[in-house]
Amino acid sequence: RSFARRVRKQKGCLDYSLYRNSEKENSYFLLGEWKTRQAMEKHFQTHDFEVLIGATKVLGETFEMNIAEVSKTGGFELAREQIAPQQRKITKRD
Repeated sequence: RSFARRVRKQKGCLDYSLYRNSEKENSYFLLGEWKTRQAMEKHFQTHDFEVLIGATKVLGETFEMNIAEVSKTGGFELAREQIAPQQRKITKRD
């Protein structure tokens, strides 16, 4: 948790959260949100990130990293907008 708090203070970090997998022991999920790709890439060059990668190697655990670019964010209304076209496609096939 202190790791995530330190990272959140980095320039360009919008959010950085650590989640524990409730179904898989010793499995965690880090979710970072960055203002720009450059801010994210700068984070990858920090001592904190090096320590994180080193810890996974020492523990002999696998490490998977996925990077995604978000084009829209929103709540329920955005979800409804995204689902509606899919429902129309399904209806047309029937």
